[in-house]
Amino acid sequence: MSGELLRVTDLRVAYHTPAGPFVAVKEANFEVRPGEIVGVVGESGSGKSTLASAVMGLLGSNASISGGTVEYRGTDLAGLDPEEMRRLWGNEIAMIFQDPGTSLNPVLTIGRQLLTPLRQREEMRGQPDRVLRERVIRILDRVGLPDPERRLNSYPHEFSGGMRQRVMIAMALLSNPGLLIADEPVSALDVTLKKQINELLLGLREELGTAILYITHDLGVVAQVCDRVLVMNEGEIVETGDVVQIFEDPQHPYTRKLLAASPAARPLRREQPTTAREGDREPIVEARELRVYFRERTSPIGRLLRRQERVVKAVDGVDITIDEGEIVALVGESGSGKTTLGRTILRLQEETGGELRVAGQEITELPGGEVRKLRARMQMIFQDAVASLSPRRRVRYLLLEPFTIHDVKVDDPDAKVRELLEMVDLGGELANRYPHELSGGQARRVGIARALALNPRLLVADEPTAGLDVSVGSGIVDLLSSLRERLGLTLILITHDLNSIRDMADRVAVMNGGRIVERGTTAQILENPQHPYTRELINAVTIPDPRLMRERIRAATGRFEDNHPKEN
Repeated sequence: MSGELLRVTDLRVAYHTPAGPFVAVKEANFEVRPGEIVGVVGESGSGKSTLASAVMGLLGSNASISGGTVEYRGTDLAGLDPEEMRRLWGNEIAMIFQDPGTSLNPVLTIGRQLLTPLRQREEMRGQPDRVLRERVIRILDRVGLPDPERRLNSYPHEFSGGMRQRVMIAMALLSNPGLLIADEPVSALDVTLKKQINELLLGLREELGTAILYITHDLGVVAQVCDRVLVMNEGEIVETGDVVQIFEDPQHPYTRKLLAASPAARPLRREQPTTAREGDREPIVEARELRVYFRERTSPIGRLLRRQERVVKAVDGVDITIDEGEIVALVGESGSGKTTLGRTILRLQEETGGELRVAGQEITELPGGEVRKLRARMQMIFQDAVASLSPRRRVRYLLLEPFTIHDVKVDDPDAKVRELLEMVDLGGELANRYPHELSGGQARRVGIARALALNPRLLVADEPTAGLDVSVGSGIVDLLSSLRERLGLTLILITHDLNSIRDMADRVAVMNGGRIVERGTTAQILENPQHPYTRELINAVTIPDPRLMRERIRAATGRFEDNHPKEN
């Protein structure tokens, strides 16, 4: 077909394992036209990232293309030598990686990381640094990085996650590529940053005519930005079509399963749980004027110039009461103070001032030994499940470790491990695995089992579904809800995703700038938000409804992308 930018025909990709070849992509067929955004969706392990790596020519040494072709502007990429491929990467094809934190060099300034590849381009060789710097500054300004000239001398750790992702996009745009491959570019960002990055990509498509192959597990993101969709399952493209058609009339059972698992498809909680009726509950957490302030470290130059340290008010005068048996969601953007508040309630972070009572006991003045005893009844489920588990210990050891720490005797350790694994719907065979041998969902469930080992009364779950695909995330939500009902747990749910709390949370507290700006039942917050910040959060949430997402884009940007499929 004329006008095709990328054509993939009968593509097979195999990984070489001790047990023999494992085919991760099976006879994939699709095309991408200039200026088109094509979404590739599927669960973890479906083959979508392998497909992107094959197109980019970045398969690892243990994988290879075993059949089919990848043609860019009519040229089979498999037939290019390494030098020709590098030239193509630098001028025609670029990639935005999932984790900008690991993709950027932590010891080099942003300016150096952008200028070095620019100097190596043929048409830029011999150009004075002033010209190159001006080009980099223009690109950083184009992607919405504030004060780009000053930021050239900053290091990656001085940037927020959203700013680092903008730098990665700027790096990809240095060559004005015809094709941009975006591998989960917003999976680690909060809802407002997701919206900003996706609107940025739409604007760049409109401005430069860049085609985008968008890899994601987030169906709401697909509905927001994509023209067409490829649905992958177990290495196969099981369905493809116009984004509106796929979402409104899916043909394949797997596509229907993905849409049904979306958090937005879950009903809205309107009633209090049976385990915690009004009038029968006692407060388990009571905070009054709780404050947590940090002093930002001043750089050596700043100290030399006697610059004053800036005080960051992470939690700034918070009042909150959480009753036994409740699920209360703390929602807000990154930096809003929600995680700091959760950690302070568990005494993992020391407060600056205010009062804090847990289970009727004032804990701000408790000595360390008493806090340790109390913490046995208060546990945290950490956001990065794998990082929270020692990589050198098997699951069995990790599940029994809380008993050792708190000097609790276990009569039958093997039976206790099986019990804890069964509690989170995992099989006993996982007991002998190491954390790196677990999937993301399995690691998250092991973290929950570990937190439940000592029968706590209070759990704080920090972004329990972050980075998980829709079906796995849905399973974690169902698990936590059932555990609350079965064990009578009180749960503080920390999240930026308002969709994930629809049928789970009883009440919601919206945080911004260290303060609670709005609170109410889940139905009140989601259906009738009062504070402008809450309305902004809700408006930023992506849902699997292409028509609604397109209306939001039109309202936010003042334009409608002609490349999107026309409505009927």
